Amino acid sequence: MNQVFVFLASVMMAGLMIIVCLDLTLRYFFNDPLIWGTEVTEILLLYITFLGAAWVFREEAHVAIDVFLNKMRGAVKKWVTVFSLFLTGIVAVVLIYYGFYATYDHYVRGVYNPTIIETPIALMIVIIPLGSIPLFLEVLVKGRRIFKTP
Repeated sequence: MNQVFVFLASVMMAGLMIIVCLDLTLRYFFNDPLIWGTEVTEILLLYITFLGAAWVFREEAHVAIDVFLNKMRGAVKKWVTVFSLFLTGIVAVVLIYYGFYATYDHYVRGVYNPTIIETPIALMIVIIPLGSIPLFLEVLVKGRRIFKTP
């Protein structure tokens, strides 16, 4: 699932670059920007973030300040890592629960973004819980690995 999400995020990133370049070209050379460009790039940035979150977490490619963690050894380092995973898991569960709740609420009420495209808000925010599910699963996998190693 992570591979599919990362592929989709990569395609979206390419589309984002094309839209931004096209919008800038049209704006500065022809004084006629894309009226939908900003809205689409905002949506793509949200989707890219949550589609790639679990993969970044698995690969440990996120920005981290690990000065103190690198100084720790043995059981202390293990329990600090477990605590960090616990907090990440809680955040993921909250994003899943309230993300689905908010998505359903916006869908039922038929809330739209008051912009040129009038995108349904539910369609925009549904990626938050969907992207948080694989993040939570990655937390469980990492936690299991930590407890399996001595």
